[in-house]
Parts: sequence; structure tokens; C-alpha cells
Amino acid sequence: LPKDERTGSWVNALAADPKQRGLLFAGTETTVYVSFDNGDHWQSLRQNLPSTSIRDLLVHTDNHQNDLVIGTYGRGFWVLDDIAPLREIAASANAIGSSAAYLFPPADAIRARINSNWDQPTSIEVPHTANPPYGAMVDYYLGRTPDSTIKLEVFDAQGELVRTISSKLPPPIEGELYPRYWLATPQSRSLSTNVGHNRVNWDLLYDDPPALRHDLENQMNMVAGSTTAGPHGPQVIPGVYTLKLTVDGKVYSRQVTVVNDPRVGQSPALMADLQSQHRLTMLAYRGLQQSYEAHDQVAAVETQLASLMKASLPADVDSQARKLDADMKKIAGVMPPPGGGGFGRGAAPDPNAMKSFLALNDDYNTMVSMMQVGLDMAPTPTQVATWETSCRKYNETVTAWAAMKKQITDFNAVLAKNHLQELNVEPNKITDPPCTFDAGAKQPAAKKTGGKKSRQ
Repeated sequence: LPKDERTGSWVNALAADPKQRGLLFAGTETTVYVSFDNGDHWQSLRQNLPSTSIRDLLVHTDNHQNDLVIGTYGRGFWVLDDIAPLREIAASANAIGSSAAYLFPPADAIRARINSNWDQPTSIEVPHTANPPYGAMVDYYLGRTPDSTIKLEVFDAQGELVRTISSKLPPPIEGELYPRYWLATPQSRSLSTNVGHNRVNWDLLYDDPPALRHDLENQMNMVAGSTTAGPHGPQVIPGVYTLKLTVDGKVYSRQVTVVNDPRVGQSPALMADLQSQHRLTMLAYRGLQQSYEAHDQVAAVETQLASLMKASLPADVDSQARKLDADMKKIAGVMPPPGGGGFGRGAAPDPNAMKSFLALNDDYNTMVSMMQVGLDMAPTPTQVATWETSCRKYNETVTAWAAMKKQITDFNAVLAKNHLQELNVEPNKITDPPCTFDAGAKQPAAKKTGGKKSRQ
């Protein structure tokens, strides 16, 4: 028995890992121990276990699982999720211990549909425990405290950036209307820089898209300590992805395989449907980015105009400024006051009317979100038609904004005549994409930005 095991204790269960020679687990009268050298040396694997008799243990390897499951006397079943790092330690202990940083090879990640049950969540007063982290568990070792921010990047098979997680703490989640125990902490959404072993999970999502309005999506389905403000990026499809951990300028790389839910399968026909569905989702995701950028361009001019209108202007200039402001608000959209929501019963919007960039951003957000709670299937004709309609409306709004720039040019001439500061309009970077969906075409890449922006 290990030296720290109390006198009079004994081993109740012993198991060998079927995938790594020399990796053993022992359950005693007080806790669990692990050996990396076929039993020559043992150390505690207690973690957060209570001191209790361990009566049985099993290394669970079915359906891409890699968990250690134990049965206790009177304290229930416990599961240590993903023991792949323990296997790597058994195989490469010397290499890990002598490294400034080390990225462990991750186990396969299972892609499944998120819970779409919108009933009231379980109260925290009801005894329950958390589910294992969803997605790919990424383990890394730090031999010393890094000198700068570290980051983990995920790339797809084409080398396109999918997700970035860094050690820089994200801002806290806003939402005073919600109990704080539902909300994820900044620490849970960033990389730890603690010396030793660290773990973070990639939830198989793309980076959050920029959005003009945020909310705690599926708020009736919140899980304590894990809810973040949406919109969120779509899920990746099954395949092989590359992980790159950057620590003090050095890059450590591994690959992770994402497999589809074993209950659903991963047949060639299903994969073709998933690829088609993913393409449509990515078009809506790209629409979120485009409508946000377009709104930003209009809003920048609106801000200048609002500042100008605070001054005492000649009557003709003031009249033109107010008309220009009203026209730009139709294109940009007006943010509703906080605390709104609910099921409004106002007049139905005119389907033929032009939409603002704000409304389009909301439309694309809804489409991305709803396609994530659906089924693994090809997009429906209604979903395709919804995206094509939003795409055409976006192009109409882009055209209207281009036409308004002539109005701004004329207004600038009036400002110059009155020796007033002219409005500055950024060079046009807005494009109008084709609005016909091709299920077999290559999926559009997400645009790389300088980081997520948000407005509440």
C-alpha cells in the first residue's frame, strides 16, 4: 500500500488500463490510487472524493469514452472524466516533466445536439451534480508561469481558424435579471496559467459572432455555472481538427478527432447531409458578421451627426441633419430599450419593406441558433428560403446605404459652406453576397476579426 494509506486499510479493487501498459488503479478503504510504472510506485488520485471505501472500479472505454468509474460504499458512483492525460504520463513522464509546456494528445470528442428542452431548469436546491464538460477536453502542462498571454487555437482540415481561447479573462456576463448562479465565471471561459496540469474544454463551437444584441440563449434551459450570453457560433461537423497551444511564442500542436453522436452514426449519406446543413449555417453565421460590420459603418456616421446636432445650427442645416439622421436610422436600426422583450402583438411587418442592419443581424442570429437545436439532416426548403430572403434583404439595405452616401456627400457640401466639420464615411468594405444556396459548394470561411465585439 502507498505510504500515506492509513494503517489497517486494504485494497478492495484493482484495475489495469486496457490501452496503456503499466497504468494501474487501486481502490482502498479510503480513496483511489494510481501507478504509472506497473505498481512499483503509487500516488493518490483522490481529487474531490470523500474519504470512503472504494468497492469497485472500471476503466470505461466503450463509444469513445475514456473514463475511470468507481463504486463506493454508501457514497454513490463517481466518474473521473477522460483519463487520456494519465496514459500520456505513463508513456512519456520524463518528457513532460522536463518541458516548459506540454500539450497532451486529446481523446476523441463526441459531437451531439445541445439540449433543446426549454423547461424551467432544476433548482440549485435540488441535489444534483454537473455533467462532464461537453466537447473536446484539452489538457496541457506548464513547467513555469508564462511571461505573456497564452492561447489555444482550433483549425479545421482546410487550415481555417475555428476557435480561439486565451488566458485573458473575458468580461463578466451582464444580465441582472438572471440569478448569478446560472452564469459562467470569466475563469471558466479562459485558459489557466497555473504551473502544473491544466484542463480546458473546447465545446466544439466556432467563435462567437459579433452581434448587436445579446441574451442568455435558451434561458429556460440554463445549467448552473455554465450559461453564457449568445449568440454563439455553430457546432463543427465531424472530422479532424488541429489544436495549437501557444506559450511564450512556442507552438505546441495536436490533432483531435470529432465523431458524431454514436446513437446517430456517421454514414456517408448522413455526412453529406451534415455538410449541407453546416454550409447553410455558416452562410447565416457569415451574415451575422456582415450585418454587424455594415451597422458599424452606418453607426460611425450617426455618432458624428449626433455630435454635430448638439450645436446650434442654421435652420436649413439643422433641417437637413434631422432628415439625414432619420434616414440613417432606417438603415442602421434603432436599439430597443433594455428590459423589453415578451410577446408583442403589434402590426405584422411588411415582408416587402427594407430591413435595417440591426433587424438583419437578429434574423441571422435566430437562424444560426435554431439550426443548432435541430436534427442531423439536410436543410429544409423553408430554412433555405429563410436564408435567401434575409440575404436579399441584406443586399437591398447595402444598396440603400450606398445611395445614401450621395446624400451625405451633398450634406457635406452644405457643412463646408457653413464652415462646419464634415462627416467622415469609411471606405466601403461592404459586399453584397450571392443569395442562391448551393448545397454542394465549399462552405464559406468565417471572417477573421480582431476579436469579439458586443453591444448590450
